Amino acid sequence: MSIDDKWLEQRIAYRGFTDAEREALSGALSEVQVTDGDRIVTQGQSGGVLYILRSGKAEIVDESHGSTVSIANVNEGALLGEMTFLTGGDASASVIARSDCVVYRLPRELFVGIMADQPELSYALFATMLANTAETIRHMNEEHIGMLQYIGGLGRMG
Repeated sequence: MSIDDKWLEQRIAYRGFTDAEREALSGALSEVQVTDGDRIVTQGQSGGVLYILRSGKAEIVDESHGSTVSIANVNEGALLGEMTFLTGGDASASVIARSDCVVYRLPRELFVGIMADQPELSYALFATMLANTAETIRHMNEEHIGMLQYIGGLGRMG
């Protein structure tokens, strides 16, 4: 299978690519087939890779306290590993395939070349990462407010 640049245009960049951008992406992205139950990311592993879930479903889990806690379920189009991609730090959670998946893998060291040669493409990718991060923070804020209301008795009826 090859990288589906039309899908990336529609679901990730939200705009068409130039021929040079297509070439840059084809040289930087690799496709990985992941089987249901396999790990896409392992908590604690070295970072620096952005994963794009091209197809399938996955679960983000925290395994840091001797048990597995589900954080979120994600579907096609999800970006995974953004924090480690940006910081180079270790993965703060694991991502486990919950169906057979196709994942595009973008190492940060190859993205550096895209930033230098294709700044508009790198901007589009950063904008998508930022939008996803903002949505995650918005969701976390809503849950935090709900928890505070519940603890404060505001969530009780009657």
